[in-house]
Amino acid sequence: MGRLLALVVGAALVSSACGGCVEVDSETEAVYGMTFKILCISCKRRSETNAETFTEWTFRQKGTEEFVKKIHIEVVDKANRDMASIVSEIMMYVLIVVLTIWLVAEMIYCYKKIAAATETAAQENASEYLAITSESKENCTGVQVAE
Repeated sequence: MGRLLALVVGAALVSSACGGCVEVDSETEAVYGMTFKILCISCKRRSETNAETFTEWTFRQKGTEEFVKKIHIEVVDKANRDMASIVSEIMMYVLIVVLTIWLVAEMIYCYKKIAAATETAAQENASEYLAITSESKENCTGVQVAE
């Protein structure tokens, strides 16, 4: 009888609960001691649920299969920069300078091109104006000055 009662109570409790699995996005990072959002996919809705994390850090030395919780590190006064970071910083500044020079050269080229086009248009307008005035003088009967 006790088993049957436990089974009925257990079935009633289980049927009222909603089961589901969760999936953490690939962009989500779990930080030790902080809460983060997880997404419920049991009902195919993208609803967010708060969750608490527990993180246990273990480390593995290169070439070994054993994970350890404690590591020994050496602390130095000044950080040693990696060669790749030095080269990338130099390349960044070189690229900035080269692109700035290229931009200035393109601006000068475009300015000269626009100035030449404007000058050509001004000369065409001036020659048209001169042609119109000379034609009007030739076609004009003009008034004879009395002698």
